[in-house]
Amino acid sequence: MPTSPQRPVNSPPIERWFQFLDTQHARAIALPITILFALLIRWCVGLYGYSGYGTPPLYGDYEAQRHWMEITVHLPPSRWYFYDLQYWGLDYPPLTAYQSWLCGMVAHYIDPSWVALDTSRGLETNKLFMRASAIVLEFLIYVPAVIMLVRLKTSWIAQQTAIFAILLQPCLILVDHGHFQYNSVMLGFLVWSVYFAAREHYIAMAMAFCCSFMFKQMGLYYSPAIFAFLLAKCFYPTNSPRLFINLAITVIATISVILLPWIFSLEQLQQIAIRVFPVARGLYEDKVANVWCAINVVVKLRSLFHTLTLVRLATGATLLACLPACAHLFYALKRTTVANATLLKYCLVNTSLAFFLFSFQVHEKTILVPLTPALLLIHEEKQAVHWMVQVALFSIYPLLLVDGQAISYWVLAIGWFMLECPAHKGVLQWIATVAMAIIHILQALVPPPAVLPDIYKVLNVTYSCALFVGFYGYFNYRQFTYLQKQPTASKSKTE
Repeated sequence: MPTSPQRPVNSPPIERWFQFLDTQHARAIALPITILFALLIRWCVGLYGYSGYGTPPLYGDYEAQRHWMEITVHLPPSRWYFYDLQYWGLDYPPLTAYQSWLCGMVAHYIDPSWVALDTSRGLETNKLFMRASAIVLEFLIYVPAVIMLVRLKTSWIAQQTAIFAILLQPCLILVDHGHFQYNSVMLGFLVWSVYFAAREHYIAMAMAFCCSFMFKQMGLYYSPAIFAFLLAKCFYPTNSPRLFINLAITVIATISVILLPWIFSLEQLQQIAIRVFPVARGLYEDKVANVWCAINVVVKLRSLFHTLTLVRLATGATLLACLPACAHLFYALKRTTVANATLLKYCLVNTSLAFFLFSFQVHEKTILVPLTPALLLIHEEKQAVHWMVQVALFSIYPLLLVDGQAISYWVLAIGWFMLECPAHKGVLQWIATVAMAIIHILQALVPPPAVLPDIYKVLNVTYSCALFVGFYGYFNYRQFTYLQKQPTASKSKTE
């Protein structure tokens, strides 16, 4: 097989690495090396702290995940969403509960004390098992989806650099394997959904997306884009009521099967909805780089308005911010069959960014939701995607600092900047990077004044939010202008 053309010397180091393997006829070892390196980095990050380590009585997200294994193993499903809600009550959709049950059964088989009902609360001696469970689930669902989707691209070097970038982007690694969660499962189902869209398997696409938001409700951030895409496919290129009916049956059947243990009890379904959508928690969680938290620096929205008013405000703003990208996607698919999956990726970024910036009850970790489809655009938007990863990583620094992951943060941030970032960065990216460095230096060297103890968190939130708003505008512009640069003829399904 002929080798790819030589890359310019100013390509990122990781691209030159794959160019070297290509010229040495060593393509076969490229993907195994990437996967092993990704595995090694995750394991090393897991050696450091996690959410709530050594901080009783509630500990943190690590204990929440372990506690859900405990209650799902020992209690019937009818009690999962009711049991002791003051101590990490289950507040994710049923697929998370099933995952907790599966992991809990394995833990119970190895050592029943790890998931003993009530008496195991605060247990921290099962760290090896918990870390391994997050890695196994990611490599079962997320990693294969990424590889399958990226391999639809024709250039071997482009495939390998994209796989490396997506698997080694630091934000997901630090949140799932540092802080500790299972976001990769939800995101993996989303990537599978995009893969099936690219292959024009729309029923499978709908099923994968249902699994995404039935694992974590943040998967709904993608729902406007997915709905617009599938609805367009029911009308274009030809009117297809059969597809519409099949999609409706698929969605209803998938959700019904997942909800089967509770589906015949209105009380159970209401309780699941209350737990999954916790309106009472307020407009946002802690300090998060979205619009409402940034506005709160000047205008105390939560003090001025009733919670229901804020819910309506956030819902209206979110839908309004989603509308342009979704409307464009729907009508663009009417005019062309070129790069359907690429337009979907743009729309997924834009709708999920709209939810992150404007929706109700957003966490700082939720930046993973728009970041994932953005990474799927790394071929089309190399510089913007690398910059967005930098900003997303900066925005979760306060969370990682509390978790004892500062060393991991710096190692992965510097590694990403050196290995992945394009050699020629724009002036704006350089200015933004310098500003982030200055905030870090001030936080390390200058203690916050007593009257402003959270000054560095506030700086992080407002600065990151401003950049995310910029990314929202940029990716919307790129979606609207993307087809102008494409040939009018239809291309292959895989594009």
